[in-house]
Amino acid sequence: MKNMRFKIKILLFVLIFIIPFVSNAQRWKRTRYEVIGGIGPSSFFGDLGGGNKNGTHFMGDLNLQATRYHLLLGVRYKLKEKMALKLNLIYGRISGSDSYTEAESRKSRNVTFSSGLFEPSIQYEYSILKEKFGARYTFTNLQDFKLGYINTYLFVGFGGVLFNPKVNWISPSNKNEKFHHFNMVIPLGFGVKYAITQRTSLGLEFGQRYTSTDYLDGHSDKYSKARDSYSFLDINITYKFHTALSGLPKF
Repeated sequence: MKNMRFKIKILLFVLIFIIPFVSNAQRWKRTRYEVIGGIGPSSFFGDLGGGNKNGTHFMGDLNLQATRYHLLLGVRYKLKEKMALKLNLIYGRISGSDSYTEAESRKSRNVTFSSGLFEPSIQYEYSILKEKFGARYTFTNLQDFKLGYINTYLFVGFGGVLFNPKVNWISPSNKNEKFHHFNMVIPLGFGVKYAITQRTSLGLEFGQRYTSTDYLDGHSDKYSKARDSYSFLDINITYKFHTALSGLPKF
């Protein structure tokens, strides 16, 4: 009888403590599929335009006057609790103008361009701070908010970029080579996400895009060695779908 009572106590301990813990640990599997919509500014880094100095790269060559916009539609699938794959379909605009900069070598060239671009890409995401689940970690419970509740992730990816630059004129410094209008792109960046409700989240994501071409702006300067790049900063909304027993999203 004593052995039976002891076994019952052990069983109750498992039911009360272990099962809820395991269930909560696997909660991410219930919503493995997400759809994302986003909008924000896009910036170009290349031969034309740029900062008030000779060409550099990345944010050191940012010119806010040349900033344009982009629209994003994405689908995310969680591989593990802290790992995910995200498919991006992005349309955006980029531009650059030597008239925006005070760098004499660029201003005297006086070339301007603009282009639409379309980027299909896929990115691998790893969460430094994993996503929290439950009403406690949403905007409805901001009084208990902690920075550790913000899902923070890094990403790297691979894709392509389709573009068609319009240039006001061809300067003597242009190599004027033939170039492809579809090239490889490597997205690299980070993002944060915090739940509005248990099904929707508000996020902010920054991604620098490194390309395999020096002709995003239709111009490759004879003295330039770096390939063109661009960046996206978007505010996004994420909606989660429940995972069916089949493993597919439940609409």
